[in-house]
Amino acid sequence: MHDNGFEMTIGTRWTDIDLNQHMKNTAYSELSTYVRSEWLASRGFSIRELRKINFSPIIFEDSTKYIKEVFLGEHITVNIESVGYKHDGSQWHVRHTFRRDGTVVAIHDVKGAWLDVAARRIAAPPAGLLEAATNLPRTSDFAEIVSPAK
Repeated sequence: MHDNGFEMTIGTRWTDIDLNQHMKNTAYSELSTYVRSEWLASRGFSIRELRKINFSPIIFEDSTKYIKEVFLGEHITVNIESVGYKHDGSQWHVRHTFRRDGTVVAIHDVKGAWLDVAARRIAAPPAGLLEAATNLPRTSDFAEIVSPAK
């Protein structure tokens, strides 16, 4: 069963804007990170809780597709969906869709994994964290992440 997702509406700040007077490329990554951390907290996994269980998300790759410009003071809604995860949940791929008044303005994809901080290894997350991650709504192009054969 999948939950009904997670989204936040965020006002663009001075610090999000570049010299061309629109949202700078790094702001999409930073706001996506913020949305993911708020989503995790809403599912019982605040930064404090992640530290207690010695798990942390790590990022392998992120990319942004820019569709429309976003300007200072505009409000954008950002949601998060699952594009894929490894069978044990240790690796994941999520998509953040940025919308202004319902119109998609950017798509930010992030590929990462869960790090067992004590062991310093990628590991399957504990049950509650795994459940939260696997219950995210799925994108239409969702696919299981398969590791290459060794």
